[in-house]
Amino acid sequence: MRRIIIRSLGFCLLIALGAGAYVGWRAFGVFHAAYGGFQHIRYLLESGETIEGAPAEDVLSDNYLLSLFGDNPELVERLKTVVDLGMATDANLKLGSVSAMVVTYRKNQAGAVSDAAIYAVGGFPDPKSKRLGFHSTGYFQQELDPTLWFSGNAVMNLLGRDIIVFCEQEKAEAHMSLLFDLLNGGIYPLAQRIADAPLHYAIVFPDPKELAPPNLRNHLQALIIKGEMAGDSGKTELMFVSASPRSSAQVHTVIQDMAALARITFRDKFSGYIKDMPWGKMNDSWWSVEYVELIDSFSLIQDQVLVVARVDYDRAKNNAILKTIERAGRDMAAQKSFSLAGNLPWEFAFNERASPSGGYWSSPHRWGPEWPLGDEGIPTPGSLAAAAERERIQTEKEAAAKTEKEEKARIRLEKEQLKSKPQPTPTGQTT
Repeated sequence: MRRIIIRSLGFCLLIALGAGAYVGWRAFGVFHAAYGGFQHIRYLLESGETIEGAPAEDVLSDNYLLSLFGDNPELVERLKTVVDLGMATDANLKLGSVSAMVVTYRKNQAGAVSDAAIYAVGGFPDPKSKRLGFHSTGYFQQELDPTLWFSGNAVMNLLGRDIIVFCEQEKAEAHMSLLFDLLNGGIYPLAQRIADAPLHYAIVFPDPKELAPPNLRNHLQALIIKGEMAGDSGKTELMFVSASPRSSAQVHTVIQDMAALARITFRDKFSGYIKDMPWGKMNDSWWSVEYVELIDSFSLIQDQVLVVARVDYDRAKNNAILKTIERAGRDMAAQKSFSLAGNLPWEFAFNERASPSGGYWSSPHRWGPEWPLGDEGIPTPGSLAAAAERERIQTEKEAAAKTEKEEKARIRLEKEQLKSKPQPTPTGQTT
């Protein structure tokens, strides 16, 4: 019996050691990926090297667009039209480079593509432009760990200094106005477009190797993000393209580990969970709670040379994503503003203290999961239905309370009438 117990304990110890070694190996992989990416970006900045991207003439070519959106020929034709128009307007655009390309379009009730546009981010012949960057004392610098803030700001710097918009001529003013609002921290116009009709988008990094950490640089060939955002729902698909199934397996493992690290960050660093307090439930960091749920709901699959991540989400997560874009825009706008003013950040903030816009946090901004889409912002079918349901429940409660009150009054009246009614005496005579 003693020998059996010793063998069992030894077997359990071996299992525990094996599990610990596997968890340690995975944790080291996450650390190596994050630290390697940070060191690579830091090297690019300190050495003066920048991400040049791919030649604009190649990225915006007909063949490249067809390879990306071959499943939607109508979209390809629309994009070809707007690109040809832009290239004809300014031939110097062919001399630029594209680090990231954002494609947006909408569909009418018949399913036809409309309002197609390309936002090309990179470097173009314009000596007056400057690279994008975050505010040195802004929201992200205060909230994020210094290394994370530095990495995010470096990515913004390295992506490029210019954004060129290719769109239909009659839509140019609307797209430029939208871009101006986004770069200045105004998310409301984009939310209005999303509430009016679902917005389809695709984000393409033609050459992501330069931004990838060292252990992914030789495995990742392209990164494509496609999705759709409506007033009450959204869906996103991330596609990582590798050179071989073996490289794809490596990408799958690293992405899975990075997702686990992101979940830990949002839950522990930003308190992304609903807390049980003596006075009840408290959701003081609702946006991080939404991001944790978003990470928990995404699926990651490997198919030959592809690693695909898919996720569907609701209006609250839409608002969390939109507010993240808004705050990034506010940080970049503040960075550019005090740079143009020639003042230090705190001097610029002090000079702008009496601004009607309210300074860094402008007056239209609202906090919580119901802005900019929802009860406190732009009404959506879901928010209207929820408001109607709350009104119905409130009406039923008021009706029930009124009925209960009337019933109590009736019972009280009956008791009073019963007390005032003459009672018979024991001899059968009334008193």
